[in-house]
Amino acid sequence: MSNFKPHDYQQDGINWVLSHQGAGLFLPPGLGKTSITLSAIDTLKQANVIDRVLIIAPLRVCYMVWRQEVDKWDFPFTIGLLHGKDKDTVVRQKHDIYLINPEGINWLVNNHLQLFSRYKFMLVCDESTLFKNHSSLRFKMLKHILPLFKRKLILTGTPAPNGLLQLWSQIFILDGGKRLGKNISAFRRQWFIPGYDGFSYIMRDGADDQIYAAINDIVMHKSTDELELPEKLYNTILVQLPTTTLKLYKEIKNDFIAQIEDETLITAMNAASQASKLKQIANGVLYNDDKEGINIHDEKLSALEELVDSLGGRPLLVVYEFNHDLHKLQSTFKNAPRIGGGVTGKELESIVERWNKGELPVLLIQPKAGGHGLNMQDGGCHDIVWYSITFDLELYEQVNARVHRQGVKNTVTIHHIAAESTVDKKIMRVLEGKAELQDALLDSLLK
Repeated sequence: MSNFKPHDYQQDGINWVLSHQGAGLFLPPGLGKTSITLSAIDTLKQANVIDRVLIIAPLRVCYMVWRQEVDKWDFPFTIGLLHGKDKDTVVRQKHDIYLINPEGINWLVNNHLQLFSRYKFMLVCDESTLFKNHSSLRFKMLKHILPLFKRKLILTGTPAPNGLLQLWSQIFILDGGKRLGKNISAFRRQWFIPGYDGFSYIMRDGADDQIYAAINDIVMHKSTDELELPEKLYNTILVQLPTTTLKLYKEIKNDFIAQIEDETLITAMNAASQASKLKQIANGVLYNDDKEGINIHDEKLSALEELVDSLGGRPLLVVYEFNHDLHKLQSTFKNAPRIGGGVTGKELESIVERWNKGELPVLLIQPKAGGHGLNMQDGGCHDIVWYSITFDLELYEQVNARVHRQGVKNTVTIHHIAAESTVDKKIMRVLEGKAELQDALLDSLLK
């Protein structure tokens, strides 16, 4: 018998899942999507509605979050992780819950499709924006087996981080296209018009409200107003780049090409490459055409050192993007572990455990590796600093939510080290704009 005692809003979520064969929970981090889901699974299993569950989640979430929550609340489930060299053995074993990352779906469909015809399976997509790209292999393979599931549930806090076009494939998982169209073309025809470039789409007037209304009966949203969250403050730490660096920045911005010391050539081949180069210059290390990292200034690093000193040993979560940022950070903070590419599940578990015990004054984190699912609020950290500011609203909100969540007592401060007169400040404005779109979707679902 589980010892999980849901809050009222969590009980609402449990009831929502139980009353829908296809259900969406659009809940911000910290509202307990995992425990809500496990409680609903427990009820459905006891009622013999389902007997097994497939959960698709980011790999690090598979390794840590679901198993931790099962143990924490004493749910009577066995878990099989479908990853690594033993996955063919694990998939043949009897487990209540099977965990798999999106990259493993192709293997599962091609090798063990018969599993789903033998048992009454429920599908859970933990972070459904993993399937926001309708043309991705992972979505196409999942689409192939959707009819085999008795129940389907999608979980996310940021369902449309870059526009409502990303909703179609996520909602399709639940209803097979009943609400937003049988295919992406039908969705576009009904609510969008082609952009002038022939590739983008512009939403028709009033289409957003119509889309929200179309999915309101299967998607439930709760806001962070339901939580006793700590106050959240934003602090921008501006740094001024050296004159020579600003000259290099303007050359890349205006001409897409520059030289350093008359020898090293820097070329931006397109707008995406240009944006990346400009971010690198703002951060202090730039990749040349030979893919070598060249140090061009230490202004952000100095600002970060000052911030660490000012915290007096209080824990600080440092968010970086590029590998050259990591190398520079590690050269200064030599004992700081990192959460990023190449860190294994066991290593990650050890790092998070030490962090939550308050043993790490500085922890380096790469957003794509640590943005989703990690519980990192127990170590007394109240400060996050964005050494490199991401364009991705979803990752931005998810990383911040590792610390700004229920149970944290003190004010949480989110610092941004931004280079004056660079793309940094523009990125922050872009995030604010996307947040307005995101909030419009979630607010509509609250009505």
